[in-house]
Amino acid sequence: MSPRPTAPRSATDPHEGQEIATAGAPPQVADAAVVMLHGRGSKARHVLTLVDEFLHRGVMYLAPQAAGSSWYPAPATSPTERNEPWLSSALGRVSAALDIAADAGIPPERVVFFGFSQGACLAAEFAVRNPRRYGGLVALSGGLLGPDLASRTDGDGGNDGDGDDGDNNGHVADTCLDGTPVFFGSGRDDTRVEADRVEASARVFSTLGADATSRLYEGLGHAINDDEIRVIDSFIERLS
Repeated sequence: MSPRPTAPRSATDPHEGQEIATAGAPPQVADAAVVMLHGRGSKARHVLTLVDEFLHRGVMYLAPQAAGSSWYPAPATSPTERNEPWLSSALGRVSAALDIAADAGIPPERVVFFGFSQGACLAAEFAVRNPRRYGGLVALSGGLLGPDLASRTDGDGGNDGDGDDGDNNGHVADTCLDGTPVFFGSGRDDTRVEADRVEASARVFSTLGADATSRLYEGLGHAINDDEIRVIDSFIERLS
């Protein structure tokens, strides 16, 4: 039986100490990694069940668990400060997953981020706030956080995580994602994320130097389809 997501242990770092579940290649033989971020109400070990759809030799899969199965409390359209300290704590868990990959000798440019719903928002936020070349980003049924995505590229530098060019609100001044392949996918009829937000998120990534695309699907709702699974598989295959 998998561990149950626990309640926050710290008021200032709510996700501290939560499990990072793993699957795939052991660290001794892994040469690429996928950081998989679950949606609200889900679990790390549930998102790892997707690994059967795109299992590749030599790939380590890392899935951080959110405290209480929620990465942040307020809607994606809220000012980001309303989601603190949950958001900063969640970004820290993504960094912790990258540290596990680094300890196995896997650099960020051989790490793909995958997220669904809240996990997609978290993955996108991490990449924008810690800009550099990554192996890829696949964000499904989610996008960047905040009320005004058009302003996300007007920052003055600084950072709040591991990168060099993002400020505390996720603004980035330079085109520094260095061609990272990025895919945003969502149902056009998804009631939890607006199609315009998905497309606007892709535009922000393009502005910041990523090779970003977005795709909207008719009748998908808030779910993942076979085409999106193929996209994830193709991103991982590039690293194999």
